[in-house]
Amino acid sequence: MNVGLCTVSAKERPVEEIVELASEVGYDGVEIWGRDHVGDGSEPVCTRIVEAAAAHGIDIAAYGSYLRCGTEAFDDELEHELAIADRLGTETIRVWAGNQEYDGRDDEHWERVVADLRRVTDRAADHEIEVTVEKHDNTVTNCLEGAKALIEAIGDERCGLNYQPGFSIPAAELEREAAALAPLSNQLHLQTTRERTGRDRAALAESYYDLAAILNPFLEHGFDGYANVEFVSDERPYREAIEADVACVRSILE
Repeated sequence: MNVGLCTVSAKERPVEEIVELASEVGYDGVEIWGRDHVGDGSEPVCTRIVEAAAAHGIDIAAYGSYLRCGTEAFDDELEHELAIADRLGTETIRVWAGNQEYDGRDDEHWERVVADLRRVTDRAADHEIEVTVEKHDNTVTNCLEGAKALIEAIGDERCGLNYQPGFSIPAAELEREAAALAPLSNQLHLQTTRERTGRDRAALAESYYDLAAILNPFLEHGFDGYANVEFVSDERPYREAIEADVACVRSILE
């Protein structure tokens, strides 16, 4: 398992600065935020990011796009987002699964999400890129059942889940969820709070859930993707916060 840092963790900083800091404190890679940090996604912008990563000996773990399967915008955005991922030289693009939660989905929306996800998986493969699907509220992957059903519906090793522990879920349920979804996941996002349903991000070492218990099923399954720290506590300087979180994850992996 590799440890990465999402550049969305510092939206206001230049992406090159985040890449440098991530390298200095011990991350293996970065997930590039698919909004301000890539701008228009042009070749010069992406080349600058690629050169910064190379200069600091760090991988571009993923492109964190906002391509959303099952929506009207999908067709218009598909090729543009894949082109950005290709320019960044990453092996993974993050996408989203619709805008309805699993229990409230209608059949038409579900079928469209599945069809779009199959399509982006096939097209991404033409660029030698795999797809990771965000597990998130307000999408069909909001719960264990929805995430499992969607990845199994695609049934393609080039498409996996971007698993992340949700703050509204009890710790014991998160452990059950992680065990069930680890075999279907190809990427993780890590962030936390001190209390369930809390709003203020905390250091991973102060999480209300047991991070080791979340990561262990992935390690047991032979997960070789990235665990990306997505957001960090603002109670300490940014460099200290990202350094503390990578150290926390490394302590579990060791």
